[in-house]
Amino acid sequence: MRTHLLRWIILIAVVSVFGIGGAGAQQALTWTAGPVGGGWYQMAGGFAELIREKAGVTVKVIPGGGTQNPAIIEKGDADMGFGLPPLLTAATMGEDPYTGTKHASLRALAGNMSLNTFHMYVGADTPYANMAMDEIFKGKKPIRLAVSPSGTSDEWVFRKVLESYGTSYKDMEAAGAKFFRGNYTEQAGMFKDRNVDGTFTFLALPGAAVTEASVGRSLKLLTFSEPLLAYLGKFGLGKGMIPPDTYPKAANAKETVVSATMGSTIVVSAKMPADLVYRLAQAINDNPDRVRQIHGSLKPYEPSQAFLATGLPLHPGAERYYREKGYLK
Repeated sequence: MRTHLLRWIILIAVVSVFGIGGAGAQQALTWTAGPVGGGWYQMAGGFAELIREKAGVTVKVIPGGGTQNPAIIEKGDADMGFGLPPLLTAATMGEDPYTGTKHASLRALAGNMSLNTFHMYVGADTPYANMAMDEIFKGKKPIRLAVSPSGTSDEWVFRKVLESYGTSYKDMEAAGAKFFRGNYTEQAGMFKDRNVDGTFTFLALPGAAVTEASVGRSLKLLTFSEPLLAYLGKFGLGKGMIPPDTYPKAANAKETVVSATMGSTIVVSAKMPADLVYRLAQAINDNPDRVRQIHGSLKPYEPSQAFLATGLPLHPGAERYYREKGYLK
């Protein structure tokens, strides 16, 4: 009798500690973010900690990018990740850059968050500091430019920028331009080492990689023209500003720089159980103050607006959460 009772005590203890077979079982998810050193990668780490603490779910963060993340989630190589509304819509419809392949398993958990800003900066010690973007690209100047790897949202938008000026990589290279691909940390290093004249990148304000690039070499941020913004607006990009003193060491630090912006969506697989997605939505949106502390770009985050501007249908688990809260009627 005593032995039988002891066995039951041990079994209960094991179940309590490890959650074997119960609702409290520790779950593990993979989150595809952005390149190492970027805002998405930093934010995903903050969300992972919040989810672990509030929902009891372990989240592993892996590098990714705005363009490749839909495919990574669709294939099942990640359970969730960050995405950009124009690209997410294109992915579900099988349109450029996903022509012919519809990504049917993408659903939104939360959106309308972390407005990120495109940066085009050049060395203040280069001839390009005295040129506008229009002159550089329309004139096919022989600039050496650091850009993000193929498959990232940055690079997708950069190709749209070139299109707006009636040019392309091939045309620019034929005129003497050179393009160097790397993550945000590598971009900053190439700029500081004077291996490039400038960088085109996409980061939440203030971008740590841009701040790093400005240390040891003065940079100038270039303005996005109204015609360029109108062209990018066709793809869902908005108009934004880089406020004065965002980058104190920039040569034009005291100026307001007009740029293009996009918000971010947390994407999950449609295959993820509704109750799990509900718990994730709850962990994030029941703790808005914690979310706003994760990154400067999340300070304006408002849970009541999280179901808007996602670029995707809501996952049923997320929809349930927003309806219960009265946000979604």
